Amino acid sequence: MNSLDRLAEQLIREHQVKQLKFDEIEAREHVERLRTKDALAEIMADWRQRSINLAGPMGVLDVVAQDLESFVELFEHAPRCELPMPLELRRPVQVC
Repeated sequence: MNSLDRLAEQLIREHQVKQLKFDEIEAREHVERLRTKDALAEIMADWRQRSINLAGPMGVLDVVAQDLESFVELFEHAPRCELPMPLELRRPVQVC
């Protein structure tokens, strides 16, 4: 083996080591992001429940009203389909 081959192998091994370290760091950061996301979701869920509990009956009514409003908005923005007119409305009514 000449020195050029050794140098090439050394550079390849250094690159592989750097890539492994980079992959490990990326995996740790990914796990940390997932933990942070889960913790944030838990905090938000606790916050909403705590605020409802502290608000009393009016708070419960407010939450129900918000949910009803979002439900109505869902139907307001839903696509509409054209239904055919019923037969009773298509025929002219004859009066005797």
